[in-house]
Amino acid sequence: MIEEKPIPIITQVGKIWGRDAIFLEKINFINEMEIELLGFFNGTLCSNLTDGQNPYYKISFKGIHLFKMIELDYDESNYQSSFDLIENSQTLNKLIELDKRDSIGKINNTYKHYIFTTYDSVFEFICKNFELSIL
Repeated sequence: MIEEKPIPIITQVGKIWGRDAIFLEKINFINEMEIELLGFFNGTLCSNLTDGQNPYYKISFKGIHLFKMIELDYDESNYQSSFDLIENSQTLNKLIELDKRDSIGKINNTYKHYIFTTYDSVFEFICKNFELSIL
């Protein structure tokens, strides 16, 4: 079995890392397939920003098939940054297997597994895509 591997996602603000890097202010449940997270980035912990730059963001996860949230202090996973893509995701592979086995036709290998870590919470999504806007 191929091991899961977290890969940092490089965004417009660069690589994001550290507990204080992403602050969450609001969650919008658009519908069962789309969730928006809104807050601000700490510029000192984003590689393309500088100290004092703390831009607001909106990130939308779309085409969701899995959504989990856990309080950061209880999450035992090791990530490479505050926003990672999970390569070789066992969870995603299991969903794809079930979809094929049962001829559901809702998920395939174009879907991705993302981890978005804010100051207090870790969000996990298996979804079609995400859109990050700097506000």
